[in-house]
Amino acid sequence: MNNLSKVTRFFLIYGFGRAIIKVAGRTRNVFLHYFFPKLFFDKRKKSISLIGCGQFGFSTISYFLLKKQGNKFLECFDTDKENQNSTANFWQYQSQDSVNNLLANPACDIVYIASNHHSHSSYAIKALNYGKRVYIEKPIAVNYPQFANLLDSKEATKKEVYVGYNRPFSKAISQLKEYQDEKIPLTLNCFVIGHKIEQDHWYRNPEEGTRVCGNMGHWIDLAVHLLAARNFVPESFDISISYTSESERDDNVAVTMTTEFKDLITIILSAREEPFEGINETINFQSGKLIAKIDDFRKMQVWKGSKYKNYSYKPKDVGHLKAINQPFDKEKRNFNEVVISTILMLEITDMVKKGERQRQIQPKLIKDQLLEKV
Repeated sequence: MNNLSKVTRFFLIYGFGRAIIKVAGRTRNVFLHYFFPKLFFDKRKKSISLIGCGQFGFSTISYFLLKKQGNKFLECFDTDKENQNSTANFWQYQSQDSVNNLLANPACDIVYIASNHHSHSSYAIKALNYGKRVYIEKPIAVNYPQFANLLDSKEATKKEVYVGYNRPFSKAISQLKEYQDEKIPLTLNCFVIGHKIEQDHWYRNPEEGTRVCGNMGHWIDLAVHLLAARNFVPESFDISISYTSESERDDNVAVTMTTEFKDLITIILSAREEPFEGINETINFQSGKLIAKIDDFRKMQVWKGSKYKNYSYKPKDVGHLKAINQPFDKEKRNFNEVVISTILMLEITDMVKKGERQRQIQPKLIKDQLLEKV
């Protein structure tokens, strides 16, 4: 009964196709692919390969690529062969027995990487060295050596790198930016109810970068994007962290960032029980006369002085469609923003691992020091 209720709720929130693919992602029922006729009648040149055939690669990346690009699926690879084969059977990728063989295929134009977090940068570097364009699902790195090597490879190969932080591509954020004024301090609060993750979940593996890399990085990156949208990103961030548990410091945690420009950013991650409809987030924003409230990317209210506007988003739009299709569209993310957000994410990850509560961070200085060492 619960499963039926969840499917019904997903249908109301996301629409029919997205609800079906969420079911397919969980069950890997190949017969559900008949709901997507593009898979069978679209004869475009196949040029997109996928590394990482878990839930995200299956039900999000592949779905939103099919929606805009049609069936361009070439090959896929995963260390979990059941996931690899079910993804290949459903989406009509060809299963490949090694990453090297997948990357060596001259028909491959771009590689989407959605494997475990610790492997993102190494797969991306290998793909860049094969001359491929690369789309990396978040995070792009979980430690500084990975990050420095990725930046170095990107610069050396001159190939395009796209990143899977999707919220900046949502309709709500795009519309909010239209109201922003230049160089005005902002206040941003993100209250996020995330998935309840068990102790044996792979996110908990020490090398995966904690839930800061796995989850909170989304809202750290969104904060940097909104800072940049007013044409001024501060040079210095004072970070404060409040923990509710010393044994699980990346669950039920609050991060506060202030800047020399008097910006105030708070991100609260609450994960006490599994939310029935998946991740739920409430975003409050103020900058000068501009006030905005985003309710789970389904609704947004905007005030600017005496002006008021109410927006509704059906289906719910967290930006996946545009983010995943960046390599084929004009609208692309400024990679320099992702560099800043990744440095903040890695610093906060380090603080969480060490149990620190206060730190001052200067992203530009850290980036320069990193590149000197490569």
